[in-house]
Amino acid sequence: MNKNPIDGGLIVFLRLPQWGKVKTRLATTMGHEVALSIYKELISLTLTTAASSGYTVYLFYEGGLPSNEERNPNFSYHLQPPGDLGLKMAEAISYVLQFHAKAVIIGSDCPLISPLILKESFNALDTHDVVLGPAIDGGYYLLGCKKFIPSLLNEIQWSTSHVLVQTIEKIIAAHLAYHLLIPLTDIDTEEDWIRYKETGK
Repeated sequence: MNKNPIDGGLIVFLRLPQWGKVKTRLATTMGHEVALSIYKELISLTLTTAASSGYTVYLFYEGGLPSNEERNPNFSYHLQPPGDLGLKMAEAISYVLQFHAKAVIIGSDCPLISPLILKESFNALDTHDVVLGPAIDGGYYLLGCKKFIPSLLNEIQWSTSHVLVQTIEKIIAAHLAYHLLIPLTDIDTEEDWIRYKETGK
């Protein structure tokens, strides 16, 4: 399959917004109703950014797919495969790289991701093997590559402050070139949400 070298597929990982099943750390202090409302707002922000990015968008859902009436015809809808986060991401990236020269994956809880950041991430893959968006909590909000490298997603301590460091160590061990984007904050706690709403950071 011939792939346009400037073409890219944007993957968004998200959960079907259901009461009691999203943003559980937010819910511990703000309640499930507020957590659900916040998550719906985060999804809306993320999908608006994705839609305006100019790239083909693939949505990978956990917990089921939206009804046909709720779907955006410009997006491609998929269920996340079983397994830990690394396996889920590996399957999604491998799938998208069948159709595109580059793949970038983001979550749905970083409202400060912009079309400009997405463009930088895809452009960085012209000169680098991997691009990462560092999250303030030690993880990452974005991962991009132009060739799937399974080792980058194996044996990572997901949902810890070690995710970014462990990933960079694997990149270096594989003798790959990487580009780091600006650090951003994920919305995981009430403090994160309040700071974002008050300061936009």
